[in-house]
Amino acid sequence: MNKPSVKTLNRAFSGKGKALRLLLDSDTAVRLHPAAIARDSTAYHPHTIATLRLEALNAVAETYGVEYCNRADNPMDKVTVWRPTFEYLNTGDMYTPTIIRFSDGRYIVADVGSIVERGGYE
Repeated sequence: MNKPSVKTLNRAFSGKGKALRLLLDSDTAVRLHPAAIARDSTAYHPHTIATLRLEALNAVAETYGVEYCNRADNPMDKVTVWRPTFEYLNTGDMYTPTIIRFSDGRYIVADVGSIVERGGYE
């Protein structure tokens, strides 16, 4: 799994890079985080570790929740390009860098607005 460095995380979320990286590295830290425990206690079936990780990251980064972005299926496209769906921490501004988790398991720090503008997303 690709993950951003502590330095990159600190640039986007000042002073929180080490805590965020710990959550990206450790499943145990995620399962022990109060936000992940609260999220998991609300469901009949246990959530995936990726879902719990995003909830814990959201709490540490103090963002406005986890959002989902689906790829657009355009029947007019002659060439089908596969684009992974992604989830991201909502910072309140589409052009503010945030943590993004692609469906293939990669985590990056980028702004959602630029990704959506490149096309292929709803």
